[in-house]
Amino acid sequence: MAVSYNKLWKLLIDKNMKKKELSIEQKKADWLKLSELAHSIVLVFDCCTKKFVFASDNIPQSYGIDPERLFINGHEPVLEIIHPGDIHYGLLVRKKIYSLLSSLSAEEKMKHKMVHEMRVKNVRGEYIRIIEQEQAIELDKSGNIWLMLSVIDVDASHESEITKSHLYNFETGEQIFIDLSDTLEEPLTNRELCVLQLMKQGLLSKEIANSLNVSINTINTHRQNILLKLKANNSIEAVNIAQRLGLLNSSIQ
Repeated sequence: MAVSYNKLWKLLIDKNMKKKELSIEQKKADWLKLSELAHSIVLVFDCCTKKFVFASDNIPQSYGIDPERLFINGHEPVLEIIHPGDIHYGLLVRKKIYSLLSSLSAEEKMKHKMVHEMRVKNVRGEYIRIIEQEQAIELDKSGNIWLMLSVIDVDASHESEITKSHLYNFETGEQIFIDLSDTLEEPLTNRELCVLQLMKQGLLSKEIANSLNVSINTINTHRQNILLKLKANNSIEAVNIAQRLGLLNSSIQ
């Protein structure tokens, strides 16, 4: 699936680059073909009008969204099916990713795609995990992103329960994770980040204390501060929130 999908993606981007003079109506056949061959939901968003200009036929049966609402109301129908717990993070990280992508040269914009993992409500009212991949397929005369292609698939791997996003260079394979730590009301100290890393490894307070050569009371204080600053109810939730914010990524931009 991954190999054939990447080939389809590259073919579509190459065709769009060669057929810039074609109208949106003339390009819809290619977008429909991508949806049929990849068995994915395909959307195309016009960044100038802030509305969708294409939605594959399978979106109503999968998520109960009327394509006409996408053409008129833009992202509003999409936000209605995203899990409430994923909306705030999703908006924050997309804003940063779009800002980073917009700062790239025209050539580099076309080499990157955004990868988002989130929970959405399907037509049966059940929340499922999906992977959305977004790619600029056309720029305007000033080099700004005009048309954005979005391909959505159900995440069948269930490798992670964490909602996250990153920027991916599909030529070099580089993954750029986004640092959202500046969105915290009070940042974590270096020692709290160190404790958080050990919490991620599953260490108990006593084990963390031994590892850092401090008292268990000190570690418990750090843990309480971490929960307060991340507005988490427990250690697992704190680690998940920290990963969303990019606090625990080995590669942070």
